[in-house]
Order: sequence, then structure tokens, then C-alpha cells
Amino acid sequence: MKVILYMAMSVNGIIAKNDYTEDFISDYDWQVFCKIANKIGCFIIGRKTYEIITKSKDYNLNKVKNVKIIVVSKKPFKDYKNFYFVKSPKEAINFAKRLKFKKILLAGGGNTNTKFMELNLINEVFFNIDPVLVGKGIKVFKESNFENKLKFLGMKRLKDGIIQLHYKLK
Repeated sequence: MKVILYMAMSVNGIIAKNDYTEDFISDYDWQVFCKIANKIGCFIIGRKTYEIITKSKDYNLNKVKNVKIIVVSKKPFKDYKNFYFVKSPKEAINFAKRLKFKKILLAGGGNTNTKFMELNLINEVFFNIDPVLVGKGIKVFKESNFENKLKFLGMKRLKDGIIQLHYKLK
């Protein structure tokens, strides 16, 4: 199973403000994410991200057609539509394997990204860097004792001044 972390962020690594808003992130990032999610067919998020995207009018989940969404949450939820709830990163990957996926997108947030990184479950990362600096907020990874070397695979200039960096974990 290939796990690909895909995150839009500020130049200084902030993925959301402390109130979980992402108004500094370009709408184009969501369009790019939806295109990739539709191609792969499955993505993983954490509970907080689930609560944000299901309550926010900024995220149009109709743009992800027939995509399975696996939510990592210690808090019990009942599966709903294309959302499936699991308790751990390893359980999320095993569930995706049972659904016959070979690749899966990981779309965080910071706590979930960190759990996957600590367990060495991430194979590649795409960072969409939006041209903005944000002083306070949620980082792509929370503080933790991991260190991973990366191999640079490429860079693209996207619209709205966004730079996309692509790395493989060594």
C-alpha cells in the first residue's frame, strides 16, 4: 500500500489557523486535491478534519465522486455514506487494502499526519505551498520525535502562485 501525504499550506508550514479555518489557502488547492482524490479513489483524514469538512460550506464534497473517505478517530462514529471510521493509522491502511486500493491519499490534519509519520507509514509527500505567511496555527506535523530523509522527485508551479513540491521518503 502506497500512502501519499497531500497537504496545502502556508510557506511556513501552517495548514489551518487555530480556529481550524483555512481562508488563506487557495480554492485552487481544493480543486487539485479533488482531482487526485477522484483518480486514487480513497483518502484518509482525522476526526477534526472530518468535522470541519462536513460542516463547512468551503468544502464541496460533491467534487469527490465515489471516493471512499476513511476517518481515523478514537471517538466512535457510525459509518455514513462514503465515510468509514477506524481507530488507528494501521487499521485505516488495512481497511483500504480490504477495499482493494493500492494507493491512498493522506490529507491530515496535523495530529493524524504525525501519527502516520511516527509509524513510518508515509511513502510520498506532496506539499502545495501557498504564497502566504501565517503567524499562528496548526502545522502540517505536530511536534514529535521523528526524522525522515526525503528524496526530491519534482516541483511544479501551479496557478495562484502555488508551488507544489513532491518528495519520496527514504
